[in-house]
Amino acid sequence: MTADDLLAVSLLDIAWQPGAVRELLGTAAGKVSGLLSAIRSDVDLWDATDEHLAPVDPLWDLLLRTTGVGTATASKLLARKRPRLCPVSDKVVIQAVGVPGWTWEALRCLLQDPQARAQIEELRPPTAAGASLLRILDVAIWIRHSHSRAAGHLRREAGIPPPEHGRP
Repeated sequence: MTADDLLAVSLLDIAWQPGAVRELLGTAAGKVSGLLSAIRSDVDLWDATDEHLAPVDPLWDLLLRTTGVGTATASKLLARKRPRLCPVSDKVVIQAVGVPGWTWEALRCLLQDPQARAQIEELRPPTAAGASLLRILDVAIWIRHSHSRAAGHLRREAGIPPPEHGRP
């Protein structure tokens, strides 16, 4: 975990508490690094076996025990470090997927369908050639389901209808 990782995640609407920064870059850095090294970086979520995903759990647990780190922050850090394997699981994605507590599993199942992956790939803008398919999906979900001003602006520009009332 580096300062660049924390900065990148802060651009995804995460505000870091000083204690979390000290833990992730200082006191827990060695433990985080060791746990992260056990998670493969060359496997896509849809191809991942349970054995590929098992090393994520200890790091997930450590992150959630870190001062001021919740589900959204932990998932955004993991997505930053393992963009092919770990999806973002913030409130917009969790509600859009519709099975709280099973978001990763639902996305994994969806993405095992080559047609679904092809449809997501069609959304990729030329400027995102290096982005993982999971990141393209995350952005698409955010644009379609977020109530943020920025998402609303992007929807209007693209002619996408707003989310249904009462849903993100």
